[in-house]
Amino acid sequence: MRIRRSAVVSSLVVALGVAAAVVVAPLLSSGADGGTEEQATTIRSTLAGQSVRLSVPGDDPKGLVIWFHGQGGGVNDRVDGPWLDALRRDGWAVASSEFHSQSWGNEASTKDTRLLVEWAEKQVGTKARVWVSGSMGASIALNALTHGVKAPACWYGVKPALDLTQMDQVPGGPGYIRRAYGGGSVPADRNPIQNVERLPGETRYRVVSSRQDEWVPWQENTQPLVQQLESRDVAVSVLDVKGGHADPSHWDAADLVSYASSCVGKGA
Repeated sequence: MRIRRSAVVSSLVVALGVAAAVVVAPLLSSGADGGTEEQATTIRSTLAGQSVRLSVPGDDPKGLVIWFHGQGGGVNDRVDGPWLDALRRDGWAVASSEFHSQSWGNEASTKDTRLLVEWAEKQVGTKARVWVSGSMGASIALNALTHGVKAPACWYGVKPALDLTQMDQVPGGPGYIRRAYGGGSVPADRNPIQNVERLPGETRYRVVSSRQDEWVPWQENTQPLVQQLESRDVAVSVLDVKGGHADPSHWDAADLVSYASSCVGKGA
C-alpha cells in the first residue's frame, strides 16, 4: 500500500494512455491524534481532459476512497473541508475528479470514473474499497457500477439524487440533465433508480438522507433504492438526518469515518 514515489518526483507521467501532468503539494495539518502529518501530500493530474487529485495521509494509507461531487462541485469540492478531510486524517487516501462537471451520470462520467479509479489505485498501490458520493454524485457512481466499472466493497451516498426524471426542484437540474444527455431525455439505462436491480450485490450500501429534503425527495430516491436493495437481500443501511437538502446534518464526519473503517479488508 506504499505510495508510488515516481508520481512525486516526476513532473509528467503517462497514466492509462493519457499524458498526465502531476503537481504535488505537501500538507501540514493536525492529525486525528493531534499530531502533525508532515508526510501528507496532494497529487494533481489530468485524465482525458478532466482534472483529478489524490490526497494521501502519508506513505502507508489504510485504504483508498473515491469521491463523487454533486451538481456545482468540482475536483476540489469538499476534499479539504472538515467532512471529507476527516477520512484523510484517519489515514485514508481520497481521490476525486471533475467528472465533466454537471454530468449527471452520463457516459463521459463513467469513463471518468474508470480512469480515476485505475489511476488512483496505481498511485496508492491498493484497491479503492469505498466510494462516497453527494447528491448528483450518486448518479455518477451508481451508473458507473451498472456500466462495468469494478465495484468497491462499500458505497456511501449522501442525499442521493437517483431519479433523473424527477429533478424539477433542483435549481438548474432539468437543464443540466438535458445538456448532459445531448439535449434529449435520459436513456433508461442511465436513470439510476430504474437500474437498482443491476447494482452489484456484493457491495455494501449506506445512505444518508432526510425525509424533509425539498430538492431530492426521499420517497422518489432513497426509499425505492433501499427497498429494492433489501428485496435482493443486499446489505444496506440508512442514517436518517433532518432538514432540507442543504442542511449540514447530512455531513456527519464521524459516521463517514466509522463506515469507511468497517470496510477495511472487506470485499474484492
